[in-house]
Amino acid sequence: MENSSDSFDAGQGPDAGVPRPPAEPPRPAPAESALPAAQRAAQPAVGTDPRLDEHQKQGVTGGTWIALILGALILVMLLIFILQNNVPADFAYLGWTFTLPLGVAMLFAAIAGVLVMALFGSVRLIKQGHRVRRLEKERETLKRTLP
Repeated sequence: MENSSDSFDAGQGPDAGVPRPPAEPPRPAPAESALPAAQRAAQPAVGTDPRLDEHQKQGVTGGTWIALILGALILVMLLIFILQNNVPADFAYLGWTFTLPLGVAMLFAAIAGVLVMALFGSVRLIKQGHRVRRLEKERETLKRTLP
């Protein structure tokens, strides 16, 4: 007679009394020496993904297209803002005094903000690029040292 704990869940949860499929015994891995040398060389090292060795082509067309459309919408909104806020305003900057339409002054402020953020973003991208290159070199070194 079969042990009930092997074929039924004897616990108290919602699956109590529900039959379980029998567990498959683990299959032994073939011994490395049993494989031919060509087949051993074709197998990737443990823990490596062969797809990582291939050239990664990332599609940027879709993202670029969406960014272009969003940028065009923002430009239209900025143009409407500038046209509606064309009252002259007096400004003083580093000893200079000048008069600009309010919408144009706000546009210059927005451009200055974008440039500052682009500067910070560029520094971060450069740092990450250096890190990725260093990790790729380390990965290549590890691939050469592993059999």
